[in-house]
Amino acid sequence: MREPEAFASEQAALGQVWTLLGLTTDIPNDNDWIRCSLGGGSVFVQRFGASIKGFENVCRHRFHPIRTAAKGSDLVRCAFHHWVYNQEGEAVGIPQCKKLFGRSPKELGARLRNVEIACCGVLIFGRFAHQVSMRTDSTAGEATSSEWTTADPSTTNQDKSLEEFLGDGWPILRAMCREGIRPGYSSTVVQANWKLLVEITLEEYHAFAVHPTSFGKGGWLDPDEAYYPRFDPHSAFFYGGQQGDLSSMTADCQAGNYQPEEYRILNIFPNFLVNHNLALHAWYVTITQSVPIDHHSTTVRSWFFQAPFKRPQASWFRLQVEQFINLWLPFFVGIFNRKITHEDHVICEAMQVPASSINESPILGREENRIAWFREAYWKALAQSSR
Repeated sequence: MREPEAFASEQAALGQVWTLLGLTTDIPNDNDWIRCSLGGGSVFVQRFGASIKGFENVCRHRFHPIRTAAKGSDLVRCAFHHWVYNQEGEAVGIPQCKKLFGRSPKELGARLRNVEIACCGVLIFGRFAHQVSMRTDSTAGEATSSEWTTADPSTTNQDKSLEEFLGDGWPILRAMCREGIRPGYSSTVVQANWKLLVEITLEEYHAFAVHPTSFGKGGWLDPDEAYYPRFDPHSAFFYGGQQGDLSSMTADCQAGNYQPEEYRILNIFPNFLVNHNLALHAWYVTITQSVPIDHHSTTVRSWFFQAPFKRPQASWFRLQVEQFINLWLPFFVGIFNRKITHEDHVICEAMQVPASSINESPILGREENRIAWFREAYWKALAQSSR
């Protein structure tokens, strides 16, 4: 996107698509919350006992943000006038409500805009339930308690549950990101549009040039050994894989007996990927997400942790050695991940410079076809939201 207006329109449309907001490990306790981005705006996700709820991060009174930090733990209370909301987003505590507004909080009917939430393993996804538009009181010109109107659900991209949206990826993500993990985390701001950062993860052609010390000069893989499953609007990269491997991986993960044998990536539309790779003796899972800030900058968030798959039996001596290595392995895995992503970020920031003047389609080779698939999914999502 080249202009702020086009970026805002794009993000509003993608706010109706299931989007990764965070991990349940970020909010382990009652009233824990995290602030996130969705649809080009700020939202927050909060735990209420066993439930996880999401809301737009705007108080319905005077539109002050309810969450002004990245994370925390407390009641849903606006700092401006101490309006308190319950887990349904309803304003239930309003100072001097009868005296100042002439009604009780229940009669006033103010409520936060809801974010639909669903989880797959520890992954928290959210989307805005329907297209919305703001309306004002016809006499006072001020926002009313029923301020948000909804579009016909049949005209929006709201027909699929999270499980249906993820398709064959659902059992895989649930197995790779199951409860009990203890992830490392990092984030950085990159001066490039989010789609550039997504697209560089959708091709392997750059590896020999951009990552020569990591993957080796002279080429990293044989294209004939690569397999690219497509499960709209998502895709994957399996090295050494064959046709049908996605369904086999899905079935094995569903049965709880999947054992990784090679490097694999699942790119989940619109903006994150999950991969597993071998680090010495252990398989690690990495989650990387490109969160748009504006039309030319992006926050890249990464989580990594040892893969929670069942491991083959090993000797007592090997287990002791591995236990010692495991104390230090996350540190080195984190360094390696940051090195790889930084090399990608340098390329994307350079591509951002001429982006506004390019009107041509790229020339895509065999290892770049998934970029074309992503662009198809992107334009389809935008078209669906505008119906």
